[in-house]
Amino acid sequence: MKTSVPKRIEIRGAQGKLRGVIQNRTLQKEIRGSIHLLRKPPAIALDAAMYDRWRRHFDAIEVHDTETGRVYRISATRFEHFRWELERGYGRQYAVALSRWSVEDPNDSQLRLEVQP
Repeated sequence: MKTSVPKRIEIRGAQGKLRGVIQNRTLQKEIRGSIHLLRKPPAIALDAAMYDRWRRHFDAIEVHDTETGRVYRISATRFEHFRWELERGYGRQYAVALSRWSVEDPNDSQLRLEVQP
């Protein structure tokens, strides 16, 4: 018997705050880059317990920076290959250097040229 998988899964924290969404097999998170991007080394970190719990439901990761509009993308397989664990007072996390993510920047002049009439 085939079980149906919801098209959209909301991931909520302990207080019910929305932490991410899985949609079309992509884990999507919103961050504020000035607060959530690691500086040393420059990287993006995800909660390890959340990642491990929901991993079977996604194949890709998208992180949307609400301050800059940038979208960081990586496959889950690539994320797992390059990740390292860290603990900086917010629970166990997995991090991957920014250089390993593909970045879509809405302020990129090349992107603007493509969408202008």
